[in-house]
Amino acid sequence: MKILVLGGTRFFGIYMVNELLAKDHDVTIATRGKASDEYGDKVQRIVIERTSEKSLKDALGGRHYDVVIDKIAYCSNDIKYVMEAVDCDKYIHMSSTSVYEPKHINTLETDFNGVSKQLVWCDRKAFSYEEIKRQAECALWQAYADRNWIAVRYGIPLQ
Repeated sequence: MKILVLGGTRFFGIYMVNELLAKDHDVTIATRGKASDEYGDKVQRIVIERTSEKSLKDALGGRHYDVVIDKIAYCSNDIKYVMEAVDCDKYIHMSSTSVYEPKHINTLETDFNGVSKQLVWCDRKAFSYEEIKRQAECALWQAYADRNWIAVRYGIPLQ
């Protein structure tokens, strides 16, 4: 499969990219180009500014991927910029259990409803981390309901 990973040079992204490579996928990473990696010539690289709509359109426009794994979308504008720029069969948003409000024992996936919560197009600094992650998912549920996407909600990641 032809897979684009937005991020992929830090934390869980390193493990994910290595696993994709081990399974012989055609992997492209899109980053700011500031962090070094040990992938060598096993991956293709695209330099982007993740918070810039123009940067994403310039870098990703006209390209097709089977899967896009977005490790670095935080807010609704991040979602909009990538969804408007890239052509893919499946988009995977790496989200967070921070979307649940309030968090409680026995939380269910349905405890967050991205359809009924008001969508606010926002940048990363507009709200708390929890709220910008909620808005990112609201963008998927409300503005991109016709696209094939999934949000994977990490718990508290510890390495």
